[in-house]
Amino acid sequence: MNRNASGSNDLPAGLTRGADPVRRPITDVNGWLDSQNGDVRSALCALGELLVGVAEQDSAENAERFTARCLGVPDCGHLLDEERPLHPVSRLTTALALAQWIEEHRPDCEIGPGESTHPPTWTQTKIGARRYRHPLCLRVHFPAGTLLDDTGCIIHIETRENVMRSAHVSAFVTPDKQADACALLDRLAERANALNPYRGRAVRATYQRGLSLDVIDLPATATRHNVIVGDEVWAEVDLGVTAVRDRHSVLNAHGSGSRRGVLLCGPPGTGKSAISAVVASEVVGDFTVIYIEAKAGAELLTAVVEEAQRLDGPVLLVLEDVDLWCRDRSTGDGGLSELLQAMDIEPNARILTLASTNDAATLDRAAIRTGRFDSIVEVGYPNSTQAARILSVLINEIPGGQTIDIATVVAALPENTSGSDLREVVRRAVLAPGDEGSISTATLLSEVGTGRYRAQLSSGMYL
Repeated sequence: MNRNASGSNDLPAGLTRGADPVRRPITDVNGWLDSQNGDVRSALCALGELLVGVAEQDSAENAERFTARCLGVPDCGHLLDEERPLHPVSRLTTALALAQWIEEHRPDCEIGPGESTHPPTWTQTKIGARRYRHPLCLRVHFPAGTLLDDTGCIIHIETRENVMRSAHVSAFVTPDKQADACALLDRLAERANALNPYRGRAVRATYQRGLSLDVIDLPATATRHNVIVGDEVWAEVDLGVTAVRDRHSVLNAHGSGSRRGVLLCGPPGTGKSAISAVVASEVVGDFTVIYIEAKAGAELLTAVVEEAQRLDGPVLLVLEDVDLWCRDRSTGDGGLSELLQAMDIEPNARILTLASTNDAATLDRAAIRTGRFDSIVEVGYPNSTQAARILSVLINEIPGGQTIDIATVVAALPENTSGSDLREVVRRAVLAPGDEGSISTATLLSEVGTGRYRAQLSSGMYL
């Protein structure tokens, strides 16, 4: 509008003073601008440039807009989201499989935010001596011709698990491609299972805000040569290994079930943990060995068994001192129900459970029936022959060991001397003053005579 000489404003055509403005739609913007005088036209053009510039300013694209843009739809309401939950191990293995797909299809695929406008997140997981780099939370677009022949898809992975999030993987496609999305997630799960870095290794299952697995080293010194127990112990253990490793097909074909459980029971120090270590060292590689700590057993044994089934191979579960967390139902201990449920999962699974207890009488009868623990083996105190073999192994490489009168030392041992007692006798003899690390029959007899190798609390109370 122009201000005239009297200071009033000229109104644009179509607007009359004193009357209600009448809006006339502008059908030809360029023509309408040409009809305005130079100052008005310049001002309007400048205003338009400013508005267009504001509209075209870069802004962070959120996960939903990224998904809709890549798949060519107005919004995610026009898509189908096929979702699968992720379990403690599959959170890692699925991320590893997706990382491989991303690498295989670069530069065709495009990575976007996993949630809101947060940037795509990657992380590293250390397993043993190796570090694995993999997605933590992101979405990735695979165009048609990459993962699916005739359509594009978005794969969304969220591996974090907390009160605000649940770990899952999903595939976004148009609704008519749901079958393709299902097949795609099946392929991803199959590849993920093949990449499982825990398979064939020894791991420890712990409770850390859920199930956690850590690779461990097994003692290299534990062998059947230096773990002296009765032959019947090894016979029962070998029967379980054979059932799971070699004869599972035959057993399952006849409906007998290949899953086995062996319970080692006996007083402390008689070699139950050493037996488990020997078996674990012998089968690791062919088997995945999982040592289960007490809290994980009481709270998550079912989850451990379910993960063991997904390994698609033989598994050895080691439950040491099971009586610490699973007792008779009269005590109200919640670990019993967890054990019963876990031991009843899939009798055809290739799982050997090797458990130990110092007192089988404290366990509920339902926990140790056939079908859960098929064999209960007593590991008692060594007899004189076994004690002599144990002592011979312990002193073999110690200076002076070849001169020991083993029969005399064994004859001096009190009743119910365990293998761990013998080990402590030898250790104390090595540490005895004046012998400079060597041992003799006299020093061993002296240590046996003192009885100090057995740590015992004083009776009574302090006042």
